[in-house]
Amino acid sequence: MNTNLPKDHASIQYYDSDYPSEEHSVFSKNFDDTVSSQGLKHDVDRFLDFVTKNNGEILELCCGSGRVTIPLAKAGHRVTGVDNSRGILEQFEHNLQRENENIRQNIQLVEQDITLLNLDKTDYKLAICAFNSLMCIPDFDSQCKALSSIYNHMSKGGLVVIDLMNPFILNLSGDAIPKPFFTRKNSHTGNSYTRFAASGPMNEDQIQELYGWYDEIFPDGTVKRKNYSMKWRIIFPFEIKLMLKQVGFNIKTIEGGHQKEPYTTDAKKMFIVAEK
Repeated sequence: MNTNLPKDHASIQYYDSDYPSEEHSVFSKNFDDTVSSQGLKHDVDRFLDFVTKNNGEILELCCGSGRVTIPLAKAGHRVTGVDNSRGILEQFEHNLQRENENIRQNIQLVEQDITLLNLDKTDYKLAICAFNSLMCIPDFDSQCKALSSIYNHMSKGGLVVIDLMNPFILNLSGDAIPKPFFTRKNSHTGNSYTRFAASGPMNEDQIQELYGWYDEIFPDGTVKRKNYSMKWRIIFPFEIKLMLKQVGFNIKTIEGGHQKEPYTTDAKKMFIVAEK
């Protein structure tokens, strides 16, 4: 999520519904067929593959409303979740109220910008940066600062797992107009809404605007529209390799998805594992 977005920004208000969890979404039907194309269907299971009792406490960067953190905590692990959005962390805290005390005790939430990460603990053995989060820092230098901050909070031999879109399958020329992406229920109101989405052309700094609107249908039949706009910076394979190496990480693997698919130019994802 971009920094400094207000709590009433549409992408924050609809966050929980846009990025549903198979486990804790209020409306289970929000976990629909579209989640596969979003890259949300198998990623939690893949992250769990890296978790062992030897990991100790896990660091999740840009943790959102708990879609990944809560399953890790349910598996018995302590997790520090970091996000820069107070609005999204409030949704996380709301989701935690539905969990038992043991799970809540396994999670520590921190409101910080990961480019300026400053935690008391600096020896995490596993760090996770899920679902394109690094791309949502739309500036090359800031992306590098985030990776350096992660490196400085990890123990020797620790692993960082980063999940990114494969740039070669993205529409880098942009869309003519926003089109319907999906229809779901707003987790907070119970009303149905449709998200219309588009991307602008990639500029010389590899930045795209992601924009569109939400149409929410209220019980009296009225439709309320909320526009949104945010940016991400596209990262290419050679680039992420260099970015990680320059801060001290060693690349272990780059996979093309969450089920150990090989990375090719046609793959949906770049699923990167690097070691300190």
